[in-house]
Amino acid sequence: MNDDPAAWLKNACDVAMSDPKFQPDPEAGVTHCNQAVAYVAGQLGCHELDGLMADEQYQVMATNASGHWRKVDGSTATLHALDGGLAIAAMTSQRTGQAHGHVAVVYPEGMQASPSLGHDVPTLANVGRFVGVVKSSAAFPVANGEADYFVWN
Repeated sequence: MNDDPAAWLKNACDVAMSDPKFQPDPEAGVTHCNQAVAYVAGQLGCHELDGLMADEQYQVMATNASGHWRKVDGSTATLHALDGGLAIAAMTSQRTGQAHGHVAVVYPEGMQASPSLGHDVPTLANVGRFVGVVKSSAAFPVANGEADYFVWN
């Protein structure tokens, strides 16, 4: 691997998306977004999200008790990821209307047009009901608005 920080982030995301332990189990209704996010975060030196469920991860980022998290817009999150920094898209269970929230790492690629939201959105390394590199509006229920974005410094 070269010295390109975005390449390091992309590799960590790709490993997480291909790791069998993070694959969804549709029969059991189990997904592992929180574990995949914690894995990628750990690869970048952030261990604040380890062992937490998605809603708990959201709270860590939103409350910023460690002083390392900042809530940003999608463009800022994308630029941070393009520089190899950790950026996470998140939505609580209250907003998703599901039993658990959802989290995904912002993938180091440009933003994509989202007709459903009417503007460009970040590209994500999604590990959830489906796994893959997708625009944010495909990974989160747009009927509940856009995901929140957080960057770690």
